[in-house]
Amino acid sequence: MSNTFTLEQMTSFAETFAKNFATNLVSEQAKQALKERNDSVAYKPTSIKPTKVQVKAIELFKNIDKKPNEQLVLTVNDWKIKPVGIPTVIEDYYFRAELLQDITNFILTDVDYGFWMIGGHGTGKTSVAEQIAARLGMQCYSETCSERTEFLDLFGYNIPCAGGKMKFVHGGLYLAMQNGGICILNEVDAMSPSELIKLNELLGGKPVYVPQTESWLNPHKNFRLIVTSNTNGTGEDPRYIGTGQLNAAFKDRFMKTYVDYLPQEIEVEYLNGILGKYFDKSNPHYSSVREKQYKALIVMIVKVANALRKAAVSMSGGMTPPSIRATKRWLELTLKGTSTNGMSGTRSAFLKAYAYDLSEHEQNAAIEVCIEHFGSDF
Repeated sequence: MSNTFTLEQMTSFAETFAKNFATNLVSEQAKQALKERNDSVAYKPTSIKPTKVQVKAIELFKNIDKKPNEQLVLTVNDWKIKPVGIPTVIEDYYFRAELLQDITNFILTDVDYGFWMIGGHGTGKTSVAEQIAARLGMQCYSETCSERTEFLDLFGYNIPCAGGKMKFVHGGLYLAMQNGGICILNEVDAMSPSELIKLNELLGGKPVYVPQTESWLNPHKNFRLIVTSNTNGTGEDPRYIGTGQLNAAFKDRFMKTYVDYLPQEIEVEYLNGILGKYFDKSNPHYSSVREKQYKALIVMIVKVANALRKAAVSMSGGMTPPSIRATKRWLELTLKGTSTNGMSGTRSAFLKAYAYDLSEHEQNAAIEVCIEHFGSDF
C-alpha cells in the first residue's frame, strides 16, 4: 500500500486542519471571554485576615492563681469575623500561671518540638490549651486518638457525595499545618506507636506527603502540635486500659509537663467565683448567712473531690475521679435547686453531676465518702 498523498489530498487536509483550528480557537476565546465577564461580576469573598493587637496579659487571663506582671504584653489576633477553628472563650475559666507560661512560650516562640501534657482524667489538659488559643485568637483543632487511629486519619477523610463522587474533608492536623494553628491530639498513648512515629518528620518542620490530596504539605511557621495523655507512654500504668508503650524517638520530640488537679485552696477560690455569678447581692434570695453556707459547701465539695481522686488512684477497678468540670457542675446544680425524691439537694446534685457515671460498687463508696464529710443528712 502506498503511503504517498496526492496534492489534492494534502490541500484538503490542510484546509480541514485550518478550519478546525480556527473553530477551536474561536470557541476557546469565547469561553475565556465569558469567564472574564463572569469573574468581573461574580461575588468574591474577601480574604479575612486578623489585625495584630497588643493586649496586657493580665487582661487576657483574669482568673489565675498568680497574676501576670502588669507590664507583660502579648500579641493577639483580632478578627472582625472569626474563622472556624477558634475556640469560644469561657469567661470564668481558671488558669494556672506556671502551665500558662509554658504553653504561651511554646505557642508564641519559634520551636522545633511538640508540647506534651500528662495527667489524670479531668485535670484540664485539653481545655487549657483551647482557652489560651481562644484568647490569642488562634485556630485550634482537637482530635481524640484510639488504637484504630491511623496517621492518614489525622489529615482528613473522604466522604461519598451525590453522583457517586467522593469529597475530601480536611482534618484538624491538615488545617493547622496549612493555615498556622494548634492541633491537639488527645489520648495519644492509645494510638499505635507505629502510626505515631510518622509524625516525627513534621515536628522538625519537614513537608509531609498527603495521599488523599496527592500533594506535599509544608508546615506553616505558626503550626504547633500539642498532645495529651493519662500516662507518660511507658505502658506501666494499669489504671488506663488501652494505653501502651510509645516509641522513644517519638517521645524525644516533645517538651513534657505534668498537669494535676487544682490545689485545694485554688479550686475553692475558683468555685467561689462561680458562686458569685449565681448568688450575689443582686439576688432576691441573698443573705450574708446563706452566702457563708454556700462557701462552706464549696470547701466541702472540694474536700470530697480530692478524697475521691486519691481513692481513684488506689482502687483497682480504675474508678473515674471527679474532674474540675464535675465539681463546678455539682455546685451549679445545687445552686439551681435540682432535686430527687427522698434525697437532699446536695446528694441529688452530686449524683447527677458525677456519681451516676460510676459502677454500683463505686457509687456506694463515693456516697460513703460524702457522708463522712457532710454527715448523715447527705
